[in-house]
Amino acid sequence: MPTTPTLIVASDQRRNTGDIRSLSLRYQRGELVRVRRGIYADKAGWLAMKPWERYAATVKAVSLELSAPRLCFESAGLVWGLNLVGVPGHVHLAGASASRSGRSAPTTSAAFQAATQSTGLEKIRGYGVFRHCYDAETVVHQGFQVTPLARTVVDIIARSDFAKGVVLADHALSPERFKGQSCSQAELLREAERLASAAKRRWVASVVAFADPRSGSAGESLSRARIHALGFPPPELQASFQDDDGFVARTDFHWRKFRLIGEFDGDAKYLRDEYLDGHSSREAVLAEKKREDRLRALGFTVVRWDWATANDPERLKRKLAAAGLPAVGH
Repeated sequence: MPTTPTLIVASDQRRNTGDIRSLSLRYQRGELVRVRRGIYADKAGWLAMKPWERYAATVKAVSLELSAPRLCFESAGLVWGLNLVGVPGHVHLAGASASRSGRSAPTTSAAFQAATQSTGLEKIRGYGVFRHCYDAETVVHQGFQVTPLARTVVDIIARSDFAKGVVLADHALSPERFKGQSCSQAELLREAERLASAAKRRWVASVVAFADPRSGSAGESLSRARIHALGFPPPELQASFQDDDGFVARTDFHWRKFRLIGEFDGDAKYLRDEYLDGHSSREAVLAEKKREDRLRALGFTVVRWDWATANDPERLKRKLAAAGLPAVGH
């Protein structure tokens, strides 16, 4: 789950200090955002966060406000740490009665400031609550009541398109990427049998059948789903190559027949410390270039793409076609 800011709970402050006015005064001065009723956060910090971080903070705020609600669907997936494509629009809660189910609007607010003629939140997306008439069992994970892992994965896939479902399934099935809590295909298929809709059961089964735990990242999974949907031949995953000097690389995608190697480049490879292994970003880029030069010297064409291309099927199609990969249909 993304790191969330320190949330200020009004009832806790009142109980611990007897102070019942300072939060309201700070809110009126524009120092605080009211995330949910009685739950505040530093406004400057809130504005600096990325959408996923604000969503995670809202999930936490809802859990504090409502006292251990049962999180389901993408909200449970967030707590489990699953790879999700796109920020959900709501915090999803299970266990509502038919009369109380449905969506409610975001409540995150900030006071209007005369100096700026704004609240500061005009261009910031807020997240409401979606109460589902869904009698789901839950477990405690990371301090939250959430649907069990396999149940959560299946529930989200059943509501997702193919590409988003593959990203999630690849991650959930990978013991290397999802350490200590990965699922098996059999577990996911058993959970799918509990779905009420036969069409959804078939849909989840098709996504799980396509899933591959060898996929190295969410970007690789998304790319592979797009490649399949575009009608290109399936690539080999994580193929290893050597030259006279020894090991060269383990590649994301390899089309043996076409002497073509495909590589997905996420920003994390060059920006996050855990991927740099003590090297600078510049050193990482140079090492990647030398690696690619050695692959080309072995007679391979190397084509690379990023998140923007993986998210744009037509753009990815043009890039692969230009590299010499023919579409074969399904």
